Amino acid sequence: MRLPVLLSALALAAALPGAALAQTPPPAAVSTNGVSVADAKAWLTSLGGSVGEPVQRDGVTSLHIADEPLPWNLTFYACGPSLCDDIQYSAIFSGPITPDQINNWNRDNRFLKAFFVPAAPGGEAGAVVQYDVVLTGAGTGQLQEPTVVWLQLLRTFAQGLVLATEPAAPPTQ
Repeated sequence: MRLPVLLSALALAAALPGAALAQTPPPAAVSTNGVSVADAKAWLTSLGGSVGEPVQRDGVTSLHIADEPLPWNLTFYACGPSLCDDIQYSAIFSGPITPDQINNWNRDNRFLKAFFVPAAPGGEAGAVVQYDVVLTGAGTGQLQEPTVVWLQLLRTFAQGLVLATEPAAPPTQ
């Protein structure tokens, strides 16, 4: 008597979605969004950037862009077989930097976020600034706008640090 009940239960379970005893998951979809590291490097170089060779560390790839006087990095995340759809612009600053400068920047500005880096023994405090972008299209054309935003805000951030370290002008009489 139990055998027909067991067979009925197994037949019912097999008919329910996701309840089968063994199923092969569908193959993962390959994203068509993003940009390849090689294409991003070529695009930045075509714009006059001095772009280093890709560096891979801890599973992510970065490009160093030696734009003087403000060098920066472009790091690629969420990479598939050929395209990465998550990028981060970043730069490192050192010098007399205070937590108040970083807090003021983050309070008053959007997009580019700064992080205070305390001084190591015998060194100076610093800052790291970052701008994260999720790419939703294909090709390097989608890098145009975020790169313009990054470069403008990077310059503004650096100018703010310089102005904060300049001595105050003497009062005029």
